[in-house]
This record gives sequence, structure tokens and C-alpha cells, in this order.
Amino acid sequence: MDSKREFLDLPNEVIDLVLQNRGISFTDICSISQTCTKMQYLCLSNELWRRKLQQRWPKLLLRYSREKAHDWLKEFKTYAVVGRAVRGLVSQLSPRFYKLEEIPDDGFSDVVSLMEEHNAAEVIINELNEIIHDDDRYKNLTNKYYAVKLLRHIFHLHLTEKWKAHLQQPPDEQKLEIGATIISQWFQPTDDVTENSIIDRLDDIAERVKQNLPENLASLYSEGVPTLSTKQERVVLETMNHVIYTEMGFHGNEENYYDENNSFINKVLDRKFGIPISLSVLYLSIARRLAVICECVNFPSHFLLKWKEHPMATVDKQYTFIDAFHGKFITEIGGDHTVFTDSIPHIEVYKRMLRNLINIARNHHHMRSTTTFLRDAVEMMLLTTPDDTDYQLLLVKIFMYLKINQEKVKDLLLDIELQDESRVSQVARLTAQVERSARENEELLQKKTKPKYRAENKEVRFSVGMVMKHKRYNYMCVIFGWDLTCQASREWIIQMGVHMLPRKDKQPFYNVLVEDGSIRYAADENLYHPESYCEIPHPDVGKYFQEFTGRYYVINNEKAEEYPDDVQETRTTVEGRGQ
Repeated sequence: MDSKREFLDLPNEVIDLVLQNRGISFTDICSISQTCTKMQYLCLSNELWRRKLQQRWPKLLLRYSREKAHDWLKEFKTYAVVGRAVRGLVSQLSPRFYKLEEIPDDGFSDVVSLMEEHNAAEVIINELNEIIHDDDRYKNLTNKYYAVKLLRHIFHLHLTEKWKAHLQQPPDEQKLEIGATIISQWFQPTDDVTENSIIDRLDDIAERVKQNLPENLASLYSEGVPTLSTKQERVVLETMNHVIYTEMGFHGNEENYYDENNSFINKVLDRKFGIPISLSVLYLSIARRLAVICECVNFPSHFLLKWKEHPMATVDKQYTFIDAFHGKFITEIGGDHTVFTDSIPHIEVYKRMLRNLINIARNHHHMRSTTTFLRDAVEMMLLTTPDDTDYQLLLVKIFMYLKINQEKVKDLLLDIELQDESRVSQVARLTAQVERSARENEELLQKKTKPKYRAENKEVRFSVGMVMKHKRYNYMCVIFGWDLTCQASREWIIQMGVHMLPRKDKQPFYNVLVEDGSIRYAADENLYHPESYCEIPHPDVGKYFQEFTGRYYVINNEKAEEYPDDVQETRTTVEGRGQ
């Protein structure tokens, strides 16, 4: 009793620090709160529960706004309840939607309802990221696969509201780096991209510039945001150029200009290179922190910034232009300068960024692996320019390719028809196709799986889950299905040269996921067991497999219904090879 009394006599601040210790769990806190009135009071400390939330879910706090007050005990309770529910709902997605090429948006309705009931978007996003990025990358692959799809949907619902609010802000309050961050988050839902982290990194670069300024100029920033003369602004920008391009090594990515990562502000900060528009966003944002205002200029074929260095000069001589891609000032540009004196609004910057990403997706070689990327770009473009019929029609075609969201497609087609009467016949044709697709999906979901037994297909040498190598093209792949003989069309057989093979199309053919992200149909005589095995980094691996053992993939329950003998066959064959 004496030790208990002595503990209770400690100052509240000391007891609070003790309770914050990582070794004391949230269940311990709940038990301690029942011991006496004082401990019940202390266990309600907001800072205590902020610490416990941080200890249990370390990345979650990064997603909360620093500008708002939070009830951390309430947040903790919500997270515990919602987190358990989310994991249960993720595990139900494979049994429900395995037969479909893609999950329709209404397939996530249970989780959306949970999010709306508890106002828990950030909580759900964090929980899904924990599923995806757990400690064992080779296990729980099916749950991870569906968690990625669910995360994309929930994250986009969450970001849609943020994006709309950002676009509605007055121009003088709209910060370009915030919009660029939302775009980066939209395309990278599984990456840890937060507004706070981007702001901190830009702040750090600005501070580094201040440290390199002459002392008399650096001292002006100690009392807040200074008002600088144009001569002082010139010194600041020259110092910025030295720090950003010489010391830190930022530069334009001329070698791989069309890499989509060049457009994402987090990747530009990580890799220190980008394209003109992304480096301009970076440059402008740092300059603003140093009290120098730069404006965006939509020069043909090259995105530039302008800075009013000579405000008293004639209009065509007022501005100095900045090439953020090469890190230099431009004082002379051929042609009529006056057409570039007006800065473009931020929304035009965002449209150009999204057009770049749409073009990248359209020119990609592996359509299946980039359909989601293209869909992301078009959906965000339509949030930015909702009445653009060309992008509406493109989204219709994407949904039809994926065979999803038939009701949304009908709504889009109606909007297109109302805006452009010349498309009436096209809309009618597409509407008929959509209705047919909806019926086919329903029939597919109701259709019973017909198992393929190996006893009835003895000529099939390989089995689902085996990691193989292609004799001719040398790619690594994993088998996710097979046929006793080639089931492709005659046109495909001729086009792919199957009729030139020794065993032609009268041999087993295998559906394989290839390491480059493609899906192929390979002949038995072209596949063989490699000398060593490796993981196949294909986005659809989790749709069919629950685990990678290091030598082969273990099929999940849904795939096992199709190929009931292949679990044992794969394990026995591969382990029997003794590698």
C-alpha cells in the first residue's frame, strides 16, 4: 500500500510520463484507470492517448492535420473498432469478386459505409497500408491484393473532397505544392505521401538557402517574412539556384523524360530530378517561403517561371524568366514577350500535369498493367474539368474494358449526349454494349466453377504455382492456369507462330504472369524449370496466390476450386527437385 500511496503522491506530470512509457499498453491503461479516481482522471489525458496511438500505429499521426485539435482517446477507440472491421471486410473480397476482371465501385460499399459512419477515412487508409506493408512480404498475398484495390477506392473518395476544396480556394490562398501533393497521393495510394512530409522537406530546403545567404540578408528572416527589394530578391534566387542545383544536385531528367515519377513531387524530392513543370512547382514553392514570388508561364513545349525583376520597366521588359529544368535565368526569349506576361492559374498547371500523365499511360506497352493508371489520370482530370466530353468518353471506354460500373457509364453517356448531340448514335451503341456487359457479369458470378483434375489431363506436365522460365524469350513467370490443348483463336495461333512449333497447338498451354507485368499464354514445350527461383513482381499475383515460399507460389482458396490437385502437385514436384 505504501508504494502505491507514494506513486499516487507523485506530480500528475510525472505519472503521465510513466503511463506514456512504451511498455504500458492501451489495455494496461484501461485497467489502471479502474484503480482510483485520480488514475481514472489521469488516464483520460489527451497527450497520453496521442502517445499510445503513435506507439500502436506509428505512421497514422502523419496523416492528421496539424492545424486542428483532436480527441485522441476517441480517435484511438475509433481506430481499434474500425481496424478490426476493415480486416474482416478485406478477407471477404476474394470469395465475392474473384471471377470478375475488376471490382466494381459498389463492391466496396460496406467499407464506404463504415468510413462514413465513423468519419474514419484516415484510419481505414492507415489500416489498409498496414495490411499491404506487413512484416512478411511473401505471405497474405490475396488480402494484400484486395487491400490495394480497396485502398485506392477509399483514398480517392477521401482525396476527392480535398481536391475539390483545394480548387475552390481563392487564388491567393491556393498553394501549388499542396495541389501537387494531392496529385501524387492520388496516383500512389500505397506510398507514404503526406502533406506534412512534403511541407517539411520544402521548409528544410528554404532554411538551407537562408543559411547560405549573406548575413545582412539572412537576418531579415529572423523577424518573419521580410519585404525584399528586387536586388535582394535576385541574391535570394541566385543562392537558391546554387543550393538546389549545385549543392543538392536537382536537375532535369533528360534521360528518362517520360517516366511518370517525374510528375510526382515526393519522387522529385527523393530522386532530385523531374520535368520542367514539376521542378517549377518545387522552385516556386521554395521561393515563396523566401518571400520571392514567381509565377507559372505556359511557354510552348517548355514550362517556365517568371519573376518581376524590373517592375518599373515597360511590360515586355518587366520579367526575368526562370528555367527550373536547367536551373538558370532567361533574359532573352525570341518572339512576342507580351503573350506570356499573364501568369496562368494553378488549375491550368494541374491540367497540364494530368495531361502529361494521361499521355504517358496511353503510350505504355502493357495495357492491362496500366489501365488503372490511365483510369486514375482520367478520373482526376474529370474532377478538374468535369464537363470535358472527350475525357468522359475515355473513362466510359476504360470502364467498359474493365467491365465495371455500368450505372456510372450510363450516367456518363447521358451527360455526353446532352452536351454533344452529334454523338447520339455512338451513345446508343455504347449503352447497348454496357447493358450486355452487366448481364454477362451477373451470369459469370452465378456460374459454378468447373474443376480441372490432373487425372483427366495427364499430359499436363506443369501445375499452377510453379515458377518457370521461357526457353525463347528468357522471361521468368508463374503459372496461374492451364489447358490440355491451346484454346486460343485460329488467328492468334497463326499470329504467334504456334503452328510452327514442333507440337503445334496440340499440347498443353499455360496462362502465366510474367515478371514484366504482362500476361501470356505459353506452350508446354517453351517452358522449363529454372536453375533458381525468384519472386514474380506482377500486380495480379495476389489474385491467385496466398503465399510465395521462395521456390513456388501457394494457390488461394478460389484458385484451388479451379485446380484442386495442383496445390499438392506443385509442392511435391518443386520440393522433389531438391534445389
